[in-house]
Amino acid sequence: MNKEDVLDETYRKAGKLDSECFAPLLDPVSADLLEIIRGYLLEGTQSKNNIRTELYKLNVYGLHSTFIFP
Repeated sequence: MNKEDVLDETYRKAGKLDSECFAPLLDPVSADLLEIIRGYLLEGTQSKNNIRTELYKLNVYGLHSTFIFP
């Protein structure tokens, strides 16, 4: 709003975890997700281009948090 970030908790209540605070259990490379994403995003000769994933933030929605410990 007016070039400012506004938190409207009536619209969506979410928290976030920075990348150094969590470790995902899913590896996009071994799950072939990069191949699937490349197929949807790139066409023709660009479909051979490399893409990479980057861990940024994890948005957390909902009332309850679930933590998994090995």
